[in-house]
Amino acid sequence: MRLRLYGIAFLAVLALLLSLAVAVYQQRFTSVVPVTLQAGTLGNQLDPRADVKLRGLLVGEVREVHADGTKATLDIALDPRYVPYIPSNVHARLLPKTLFGEKYVDLVPPPHSARSSARPIRAGDVITQDRTKVGIEVQQLMNDLLPLLRTVQPGELNATLSAFATALEGRGDRIGDNLTRVEGYLRRLNPHLPSLEEDISRFADVAEVYGDAAPDLMRILRNTVTTSRTIVDKKDQLAAALRSTAAVADTANGFLSENGDRLITLGRVSRPTLELFARYSPEYPCLLTGLVRQEKASEDAFRGGEMRITLEVVRPQGAYRPGEEPVYGERSGPDCRGLPHPQVPGPKPHLDDGTSAGGSSGALPGGVNVSATRAEQRAVGSLVAPVMGVPADQVPPVATLLFGPLARGTAVSVA
Repeated sequence: MRLRLYGIAFLAVLALLLSLAVAVYQQRFTSVVPVTLQAGTLGNQLDPRADVKLRGLLVGEVREVHADGTKATLDIALDPRYVPYIPSNVHARLLPKTLFGEKYVDLVPPPHSARSSARPIRAGDVITQDRTKVGIEVQQLMNDLLPLLRTVQPGELNATLSAFATALEGRGDRIGDNLTRVEGYLRRLNPHLPSLEEDISRFADVAEVYGDAAPDLMRILRNTVTTSRTIVDKKDQLAAALRSTAAVADTANGFLSENGDRLITLGRVSRPTLELFARYSPEYPCLLTGLVRQEKASEDAFRGGEMRITLEVVRPQGAYRPGEEPVYGERSGPDCRGLPHPQVPGPKPHLDDGTSAGGSSGALPGGVNVSATRAEQRAVGSLVAPVMGVPADQVPPVATLLFGPLARGTAVSVA
């Protein structure tokens, strides 16, 4: 009976020691500050007893992990020695220790301005997952990298890296020289980076323009193919046309060789005349329009085989005075003189023709005696009689009225 009691007592002591060892391992007798971390997802390789670090320093561990399908909750035990240095508004990231290792909780303190105004973390506080852009990108990178590493197979990757290390072994000096040269190239290139960046930006704009014009360019290329095919199909006709062009060129060459000097002389002689025509070119439109209108007026004046005119008698042109010799000094330039609708009777222009300035330029005012003298009647009758086919003494007085002004040098207008 006594031996049995000894055995039971030994087993009890052994169980007590084992329980004590487990409790010590689980830090049941260690003072901790319990907090809670809420995360959206845990990913893989995050188990209880995982490390909790702040700036690379181990400040606690994960005790329990709970998940309800929408979020994950982690019970974290912090070392009381480091709690005064951990602000209450700290955030957490779930990162792997190595490419193939388990994850740990990385505590990310806020910026200094926000950290200085926050109190230290206390038991029962809730830590949220880091939702900054950098934190999300880092965790997303690690989550996306794990399937890739599984596909690569770590054993084969290790063999590849080993072979790569073996290939580089003993070539450090060469690699160092190459890196030094690259560093020199980069040092020379750095001052030109702004220009290079601007060129790349402009190249992007040009590429965008070409991208917009790509359909038109492709259409042009397709049309070019059609044109090339047509040229190939019509090559015989094209060759004949080129031969004809060569013959024409030879003939033109011979003609120009023989008459080149004459053409140059003709151009030199014709230049003053052409310059005069060019000077008076503003008159051509009104002159041509006036001729067209005059044609219609002439048809109206002689319609039906009869002459229909309106005769207006104007003042006679005065005789030349001593010292008035005809000259060609008029240099007034182009002037339409009222064309294509000239004034009837037209005003007398003052021209540099040798006559005195001024003079009569209007129509004969009313009340002026326009009856011809008997001598003028006989003179006009002798001139008009052969045209009319009658004796000179039978020429009617109206003929003197019509043709007398012409004989005296005055103007007769037809409207």
